[in-house]
Amino acid sequence: MADTPENIASAELLRSIADRRIRRKVQKLLQLGEEAVRALGELDAALYIREDGEEQLQIVADAVLSHLRRLLEYLGMVASPAEASEEAAGEPDLDDVPSRRSERTLARKAALGVTAVRDKSDDEKWAALAGEMDSLQYGLTSELREFDRRFADALSHDRKEQALVDINDATTALMDGVFAVMTTVYECFLGHAEPERMIPGHRDTLGKALAVRRAIAELRRTVRHLNGAIQDRGSDPNVAETHYHLVVEAMVAFIASDVFFYLRSDTRKEFERFRELLATGSAARNRLDCEGFDKYLDSLAFVSQRGVLIKHDTDLKLRINAELERALTYAALLPELVCEVFEQAFVKAERLLGLNDQIDVLVVKWMSLTADQRIDPDEAVPLARALCELVRPPPTSAPDAGDFF
Repeated sequence: MADTPENIASAELLRSIADRRIRRKVQKLLQLGEEAVRALGELDAALYIREDGEEQLQIVADAVLSHLRRLLEYLGMVASPAEASEEAAGEPDLDDVPSRRSERTLARKAALGVTAVRDKSDDEKWAALAGEMDSLQYGLTSELREFDRRFADALSHDRKEQALVDINDATTALMDGVFAVMTTVYECFLGHAEPERMIPGHRDTLGKALAVRRAIAELRRTVRHLNGAIQDRGSDPNVAETHYHLVVEAMVAFIASDVFFYLRSDTRKEFERFRELLATGSAARNRLDCEGFDKYLDSLAFVSQRGVLIKHDTDLKLRINAELERALTYAALLPELVCEVFEQAFVKAERLLGLNDQIDVLVVKWMSLTADQRIDPDEAVPLARALCELVRPPPTSAPDAGDFF
């Protein structure tokens, strides 16, 4: 087995479990999760790269989701009361979904620190995991059932485009759910989790999601700038036409890039449709189509709603905010030192490109500064202070009375 960060993390987790029976169950849970992630990640290749893939929607969906269904069966056994003390004798019925427990919050999970978990026995850790799996299995099963219903309806009415959208929606949500399952295993047994380092497929999925978001943000800025002259009826016709062709060039270059193939298949089809519409047109004839493309790029903000991105963005913003707040406190006393901190903060903030227009503006402005300007407090401090405000977490208020939970 290769010494990848994921394999090292898995070995560390399994070594921490003294009870062989529990260790085998945890190992099987991680294995089924990894197989489900791999199958979901290969959906694009299975369905769209292969010739006539779209004619085999049901076959491919069944094959890919079979791995997820096996994981769900095992989660059902883990979450069942009988499994807490002994192995279940038979396979559970997926229709018998455990009821969602009363209020669960991330705060409770966060309270399980490394020290607190280390003091627990393997049985106690497994019992905690079983309780968490109840909620996760319920959510994944509900998502899968809803997909089955929508997908069957689309196919029965020969709406293949809608079926593709349904597959993409389900794949994204289900993969994020599987990542949550595997993250919870680490949290319950080690007291902490670093999905990007520990979970197979997470780093690759996150990297692709970040690349897509950044590339779309860059294309969106380019098109928005060029589209202004196209939509302005007072623009010189030659200028409008030049801008129109630059929009088409930017779109075609994006479609030809590797990042384009990281997009959902239904999104790729929409880009192809715009290319066919705009490639042979002109600014005068396709002015409204160009505006439609501009608005469509705005609508792609949903790419930041992936679970892997939400966690990445939240953690990164907290880290940037903490570093900048400390540095800004000493900006007047140690200007050269804090400017180095500012530099590192903006390097981190580049991973947020595409999340927020205001952050994008600041990062692009920082990137345009010369080396001398970046160590000039008069230039660097205002930008650092503005970034600190944008990444500051929203204030949380405690309830007036009663339990948080």
